[in-house]
Amino acid sequence: MLKKIVTYCLAALAVLLFCGYFTAASILSDKGRKGEICTGISVKILDSASNRFVSPEEIESIITASDLNPIGKPREEACLDGIEKLLENRSAIRLGDASLSRDGILRINVTQRRPLLRVQTDKGAFYIDDTGYIFPWVSTFTSYVPVVSGHIPVNLEEGYRGIPEEDGRRWVDGMIRLAHYLDRHPVWNAQIQQIDVAENGDLSFFTVVGDQKIIFGGIDDIDYKFAKLKTFYRQIVPVYGWERYSVVNLKFSDQIVCTLRDRKDIKKSIKI
Repeated sequence: MLKKIVTYCLAALAVLLFCGYFTAASILSDKGRKGEICTGISVKILDSASNRFVSPEEIESIITASDLNPIGKPREEACLDGIEKLLENRSAIRLGDASLSRDGILRINVTQRRPLLRVQTDKGAFYIDDTGYIFPWVSTFTSYVPVVSGHIPVNLEEGYRGIPEEDGRRWVDGMIRLAHYLDRHPVWNAQIQQIDVAENGDLSFFTVVGDQKIIFGGIDDIDYKFAKLKTFYRQIVPVYGWERYSVVNLKFSDQIVCTLRDRKDIKKSIKI
C-alpha cells in the first residue's frame, strides 16, 4: 500500500514539474518575443491573377506612411486590427489580414474586390462588386466588365463608396443578378459590351457582333429573355442576315419584335 502511495506521489510530482517547466518556458519565450523588433513587411495579394487594383508596393507604402507603421518598434506595439482597418478603408480592398511572424515580419494578405459591372455617369466611373458595394474606377487598372450608362437610378457623387439604400439598393441587386448571369455564361459576357438604362428603367444591350440595339426591358425573366435572344441569333440571323434589323425587342411574351433597319417604322413580330 505504501509503495502505491509513493508511486502516485512521484507521478504527480513529475506531472507538476513537467507543467512547471513548460509554463516557465512559455513565460520566458513571451518575454523574449516582447523584446523583438518588427523588421519588415511582406505583402501577398491573394487574387492578383484576376485583379490588379493594388500592388504589394502600394500596400507597404500605405502602412509605412501611416502612424501605424510598426517597423523598428517592439512587436507588442504593432496594432494589427488598426492596420487591417487602414487597408480595408481603401475602396478596392475587400479584406486585409495582418499577422506578425516569429522573425518579426509583418505579414499582410490582401483580398481585392471583384467587380461585376462598371457604371459610367457624369460624376465619374464606378465599379459594382459582387456584394453590391460601389467604389470609384481605379485609373491604374481596368477590369473588363460590362459598362452600364444612361439614366442610372442611384445618386453617385464623385468619389462615392458604399452600398446604396432602398430603391438604389434594389436596382443594384437586380443588376448584380444580371451580371452574375453574364458571368456564368462566357459567350453572353463577351458579346454584351455595354448596357444602357432608359429613362423608364428599361435596359438595352449593345453587342460586339452585330450592331442591333437589343431591348431587354426590366431585370426579370432573365433566362427566358436570353433564350429568345439565342433564337434570334440561331434562327433569324441565318435567314435574313445581320443587317436587316436595327432593333430587337425581347420585352414581350412569346415573341421577338424586330425593327427593319431601312424602314424603322416597320416592325416584324416573330412568334417563338
